Amino acid sequence: MKKALLILGNQLFDLSTLIPREKRSEYLVFLREDQELCTYYHFHKHKILFFFLAMRAYAEELKGLGFLVHYEPLDVNSDSYEVQLSNFLLKESIDELHYFEIEDRFFEKRILTLLKTTNVKGIEHSSPMFLTKRKDFEAYLLTHKKPFMKTFYESQRKTLHVLVNDKKEPIGGKWSFDTENRKKLPKSYHAPTLPQINFTTKEKEVFHLVETHFPNHPGNTENFWLPTSRKGAKHWLDQFLKERLDLFGPYEDAFSQTFPFLQHSVLTPFLNIGLLTPKEVVEVTLDHAKKNKIPIESLEGFLRQIIGWREFIRGIDQNFGEIQESKNHFVHNRKFTKHWFDGTTGIPPLDFVIRKCNQYGYAHHIERLMVLGSLMVLFEINPKEAYRWFMEMFIDSSDWVMGPNVYGMALFSDGGIFATKPYICGSNYYQKMGQFPKGEWEQAVDGLYWSFIETHQFEFTKNPRTAVLVGNLHRMQNDRKEKLFQTAKVWKEKLTLVS
Repeated sequence: MKKALLILGNQLFDLSTLIPREKRSEYLVFLREDQELCTYYHFHKHKILFFFLAMRAYAEELKGLGFLVHYEPLDVNSDSYEVQLSNFLLKESIDELHYFEIEDRFFEKRILTLLKTTNVKGIEHSSPMFLTKRKDFEAYLLTHKKPFMKTFYESQRKTLHVLVNDKKEPIGGKWSFDTENRKKLPKSYHAPTLPQINFTTKEKEVFHLVETHFPNHPGNTENFWLPTSRKGAKHWLDQFLKERLDLFGPYEDAFSQTFPFLQHSVLTPFLNIGLLTPKEVVEVTLDHAKKNKIPIESLEGFLRQIIGWREFIRGIDQNFGEIQESKNHFVHNRKFTKHWFDGTTGIPPLDFVIRKCNQYGYAHHIERLMVLGSLMVLFEINPKEAYRWFMEMFIDSSDWVMGPNVYGMALFSDGGIFATKPYICGSNYYQKMGQFPKGEWEQAVDGLYWSFIETHQFEFTKNPRTAVLVGNLHRMQNDRKEKLFQTAKVWKEKLTLVS
């Protein structure tokens, strides 16, 4: 019986830990760079480059481990992924196609549909990309009226025995130190530098390939800044633990126009393509913490993102993804102008994050939520337009992660499947956390903020977490309110289009 192992570009797992050496020659590994998968959105050039370089390095890694590898480099004139895979299965007389759980639901359907048209037996394996089995999240949902990150995260701590004592009580006396982790950067702050990456002449050829075939996509390959091998990813993790973890907690919500990465790990690109796994990250982090004096606020805050939020979001997508895609809770239907892509909106915090995304394909979680997400809500951007923007501008984007984060968290366009309110803010928040230059933009943002609250005041009055905002609106003097609303209208017409 001849076996093949299908490896997608976001499944570059360490097979040396999953398949014994004596069985590796039994599998012919199929890897493919696909034009269609690179262009169904205008993905950031860094994302495409990251995938191609990592996949090619991975193919060499597998050969060194004793696997037989069938690798198809980019061919813009080739058939679809399914046709090429089907041809491979037929040509090689494959009887069994083994594959890991496919996270992006649209592509999972495509592969399952293909298998139904062949005589090849499909065998699915649990994905090491996550700590939580799909059935375990379904079991969590059965015991909770509504999915909440808080309840899921606490159960994760107990189940995985992470930062708990023998009685399964939280180390440090509380489950979350999030409220302690909202400090402004001191004026003396200086961020640790990221590891410097050097690329070979052969790798540079892939830079040219991406620029040639995807010229109109966001970004510039000359700015590419991430390692693309497993060794490089592990070194990146090690450097984060040594140089940035200790102060990660206090400053994880801060903005800096000088230091784009602050104390953040920037591990999601590696986690989301399999060069690192959450199990590995948790084990290495806990081992590092045992040997070093890492503040509990930073240790807990970081691990919460790995064992809590990331796992939670995947579960939400698996169980509610199709519902989220269909919702438009606030009935927002405006579209972006070009200013949202080149960073010329005239709103300094927004332009800063847009330019950062263009340069790096990256922004940290607060920049995504409280700058991009909040302003997309206030400008009444259509959810699918916003989703496309997030998918195209980030190096770590995938459907499974962007769906819940955009529809559920950033936009609240799903009406609150797991969130309790929209995360929106006025200009004061940006000044408090980022110290941006003053200007008319502040009045515009505040006008958008208060007009949004007025539009949805009936809904907000019924929610204890937002009712106070409606009260504040009613206490505002009418002349100030009208001035803010008029400014908001002008800026909305300037920076968005009616669909």
